[in-house]
Amino acid sequence: MKASLYLISILFTTGVFATTQPVAGKWITDLQGQTLTDPQSSGFTWRHGELIHLGDNSAAEHMRNKLLRINPHTAQLNAEPLNITVSSQVLSGCFGELFSKYPDFESLTWDRADDTVFITVTEDSSFVQLNADCKAKYGDTHSTDFPTLLVRIETDRNMSRAEITAVRPVQFPKSAVVGNAPNDGIEGLAFDTTGNLYLALEKNQANAPMIFKTTYDKDFWQQQGYVKVQDSGFILPVPDANNHPINGLDYLPAKKAGHPGYLVAAARNDDQLWIIDLSQQQAPFVQQMAYYAPTPADSACPAYEKMVQTAIEGVAVHGDTVYLVNDAWKKHYPDNIQCPANAAHFNKFAPLLFSLPVDPRWFI
Repeated sequence: MKASLYLISILFTTGVFATTQPVAGKWITDLQGQTLTDPQSSGFTWRHGELIHLGDNSAAEHMRNKLLRINPHTAQLNAEPLNITVSSQVLSGCFGELFSKYPDFESLTWDRADDTVFITVTEDSSFVQLNADCKAKYGDTHSTDFPTLLVRIETDRNMSRAEITAVRPVQFPKSAVVGNAPNDGIEGLAFDTTGNLYLALEKNQANAPMIFKTTYDKDFWQQQGYVKVQDSGFILPVPDANNHPINGLDYLPAKKAGHPGYLVAAARNDDQLWIIDLSQQQAPFVQQMAYYAPTPADSACPAYEKMVQTAIEGVAVHGDTVYLVNDAWKKHYPDNIQCPANAAHFNKFAPLLFSLPVDPRWFI
């Protein structure tokens, strides 16, 4: 057995990591113990003691439109992937063509008033178009030609079925200048404890990430019109005008009574977590991360190797733990190959599960 505990001890006690948090991942595996092939992890949330995963439409075809149930301790699937079906009502509506194919799902959360309901959001829908009547009704998005869509996925507690039963288009404030960039849309969703749903935009026309919000109540899915989101006005720790997108989001309750809590945002390109104070009483805490992939125990390689390209796109908070999953960037994921025994995992775009404890410094 390798001296993995010794390695992790070195990682956490070396002075170089005074401001950088190293985390050692676990390969996510199927029921047979094999790493996953190209699921393109984009949606991630905690529910009923397990992590629920949803990939985008660049995943391998057998992994699209599937919910995965992941054991948070072992990183192994708890069941076979669950296919997401679509109701006839959605298929016959304005957005039916999109859902008859492979929507580009990004992010995943669940309804705090009804935990049998998941909510996701679509991003790049540029491969379909609205007909004339639907465009007249839903074409004024102040963003992309085909609207960003919030999507209701109805399940049951046993996760024996999953069906898309409702869809609502998003209208952004014109003043936000979101821009018509189909692949730079909403990549994070999170609920707070007071009925607000937050939507994290990868970047706007000025190349800057933004966080929007809307009220979510019991009548949300009965309404037919736009979800008119508002700019949260949050000041984000963006250092310059280069690409610093938000690619994942979840809510972190505060320890202090009366405080509204925090958002944990994954800044994928920077290997950072941004801890955003909903009260805006303090500047965002920037947590620099360093990600490590495990190597096989019978290889001659070190127990863990530092990744040079991780691309975190899923954030899930439960208790005092933050869980993260990466969405393999196909162009650069093989750049991680160092140990020959790990080459097959990186070449098949297999994701890893990372976890780290909530740091008390985040609340200062």
